[in-house]
Amino acid sequence: MELAALLSQQIHVLENLLACLEREKAALIKEDAKTLLDIIEEKKNYMGLLDQVEKKREEIYPGLNLTRLKEAGLLTDELKEAGERIRELVKSIEELQETNQLLTRQSLLYVNKMISILKGSQKSTYDEQGKLDQEGKNTFLDQSI
Repeated sequence: MELAALLSQQIHVLENLLACLEREKAALIKEDAKTLLDIIEEKKNYMGLLDQVEKKREEIYPGLNLTRLKEAGLLTDELKEAGERIRELVKSIEELQETNQLLTRQSLLYVNKMISILKGSQKSTYDEQGKLDQEGKNTFLDQSI
């Protein structure tokens, strides 16, 4: 298989992965858990495809990369453009993945805060004098109306 064709496959998978990450971002914002689960599986598939294409490239062209082609004077415009497109896609994917991780962390902090509000403040079993704290816990869920 020709190197340009392998790079084209890689670009196609990276574009699909980027679109998948865009959908993940939207699902995180909407807090759509079902869609997020589907997207996780889709991301795994794209990562597997990327791995397959990279292994195939390394198998057919061991140790060859665009820098070495350039040094040897064998870098065509088509290969150069493919390399630039791959770098752009990887950068966009990294940025979007970072955004999605931030959204996930914020969501987790929010959920943990809500849990602590619902549970109320946790009191220790013993007070400062080492005696059993008999005071009941005032929690949101224990309160009557």
